[in-house]
Order: sequence, then C-alpha cells, then structure tokens
Amino acid sequence: MSGHHSSTEVRQLIHYIMKYALLVTGHPTQSKACHSALAFAKCIHAHPEHELLGIFFYEESVAVANCFANPPRDEYNLLAQWEDFHKTATCPLYICIAAGIRRGILNEAESKRHELDGQNCSNSFQLEGLGTWVELNSQADKVVQFR
Repeated sequence: MSGHHSSTEVRQLIHYIMKYALLVTGHPTQSKACHSALAFAKCIHAHPEHELLGIFFYEESVAVANCFANPPRDEYNLLAQWEDFHKTATCPLYICIAAGIRRGILNEAESKRHELDGQNCSNSFQLEGLGTWVELNSQADKVVQFR
C-alpha cells in the first residue's frame, strides 16, 4: 500500500453529503418561522451535496398543518406551499403529536382514538412523538431551529 490515492478516491473522500434536520417552533401567522424554514428547506433540497432528513414542527408551529385554516385568496397560503414542497422534495414533515392534539390538529387515527368527528391535519404531515425528533437530531450533521 503506497499511501497514494487515485483521483477518483480523492473525489469520493472530498464528496460528503451534509445531513440536515429542521426544528420549527414559531406560529405560522405570528412569526416568520414557518416561512423561513420553508425557504431554507428549499435551498437544502436544491443543493446536491445536502440532504434534508426531515422537518419537525413543535409547539405553536403545528398550526401550519391545519387544513381547515383558509387564508384569503390574496394572501400567501403557507400550508399549500409546504404541501407543494413535500410533493417535490419527498422530505418527511412531522407534527409533534402531543403539541398537535393539544392544539386540535388531528389526523384520522387520532380523531377516532379521541372519539372526535373529522380530521384537520393535512395529509402531507405525519403526527409523530418526540422520539422521531430525537432520531432526526442524532442522524443529522446540522440541526437548525426556526422560532
């Protein structure tokens, strides 16, 4: 073994994909946290040497997944923008289940479990526990929080 690397080996050593996890906590209409996180997520997705492992919405930010919220037509529809991002990026969008239920954000399973009629959690989002955030956090090279 000579200790020399071929140019292909050097490129492979240099080429490293940075893995990101995002934590969003700010309310979608009372802060710019959800807007900024979306813009940042789009930049990560567009960069070939970055990977977005997932986005975890916690505390007040869970309101972004409420598909019953209906902004006026002349206003920015943040939920629609997140849904479009989810379709193109196939990045998992997680809603903290405890924070979501506390604020009335329910998917079909949680609606049935709590014996409530209807669901209002957009199908682009998954209700998950904090264990999912811990896992994302441990797998990521960089964690960015948006308040």
